[in-house]
Amino acid sequence: MKVLVLNSGSSSVKYELWETSPEAIAANSDTLIKRGNVERVDDIDQALHTVFDDLGALSVDAVGHRIVHGGAKYTASVLVDAQVEKDIEDLGELAPLHNPHNLAGVRAAQRRLPSARHVAVFDTAFHHTLPQIAYAYGLPFEYLTERKIRRYGFHGISHRYVSWKFAELHGKSREQYRLITCHLGNGCSVCAIEYGKSIDTSMGFTPLEGLLMGTRAGDVDAGAILHLITQDRQSPLEVLKMLNSESGLKGLSGVSNDMRDVQKHAAAGEPRSQLSVDMFCYRVRKYIGAYLAAMDGADALIFTGGIGENSPEIRAQICSKTASLGISLDAAANTAKSGEPRQIGHGRVPVWVVPTQEELLIARDTLRCILNIPHE
Repeated sequence: MKVLVLNSGSSSVKYELWETSPEAIAANSDTLIKRGNVERVDDIDQALHTVFDDLGALSVDAVGHRIVHGGAKYTASVLVDAQVEKDIEDLGELAPLHNPHNLAGVRAAQRRLPSARHVAVFDTAFHHTLPQIAYAYGLPFEYLTERKIRRYGFHGISHRYVSWKFAELHGKSREQYRLITCHLGNGCSVCAIEYGKSIDTSMGFTPLEGLLMGTRAGDVDAGAILHLITQDRQSPLEVLKMLNSESGLKGLSGVSNDMRDVQKHAAAGEPRSQLSVDMFCYRVRKYIGAYLAAMDGADALIFTGGIGENSPEIRAQICSKTASLGISLDAAANTAKSGEPRQIGHGRVPVWVVPTQEELLIARDTLRCILNIPHE
């Protein structure tokens, strides 16, 4: 089956065309046929026109769509129907930078490929196994039961893939491991995966909570937000925009949301950029320590995502001052350039870099959904 994977964002559409089958999944021999990225997107229909121009005469049997927020309802990938579309739309207020654009991509692709099967693959689904002690907030209980105010978690597609890949490399299943996975890119999150199940993760009700990110603030005292609204007279929408789009590395450094740019300015002695790098690494290290406590240890620490895979300096700074936790990097292995999964630390908690392949997992889930095959 030829599966087109679409990741429709606010300013770009990433796409990959995969050929997969149950046999290919079992043999890990799925074939990537084509990939591309349409940038500076103003009109989603025009963007998909560009996608299909690139695909040419290649056929498409199904389309897998990355959807960021599936709420508590969607614990696995599903075929898209009118109800699924409505639910994605309703959840847009919880992921305003993502869900509306994801849904626009679904609808545009349906217009372009009305006879294809369309599948929604949710970033939140992997985290449906969080226990209540991890997903509940300390608010009056009815906020949880009636308003569904809780931690949902994100980047689940990536955390799920790298945990599977790590186990596959060892000839075992992820149900045999306790893993801490760090997805570090423009968006960042850490996940504690205990014997195959996500039991805690740094992102929460929205993708705002947790680590310092490219443009997101991460953890902030709610009282500080209320102060901005009640005392500084900023509107909730202004504060929401600031937290999502003007904070993080970008807001702290005043330079960029791109860690590479911030690192260059830090190396040149710019103190705000150095503070941004230091805060970024410190927060990741804190969550790693917390999840080692939550699982009473770990069998591996895994880095993935654009920063996690490609910045040995950031990995080294995160893993500094962790010797007592059993984490120790091999300097040569950490700095060696490779696009392959590899071990870079040999302490009590081995450290790995495992490149993520979210699009491959989306293609596989799309096939499984259509054929009614259990997800892995």
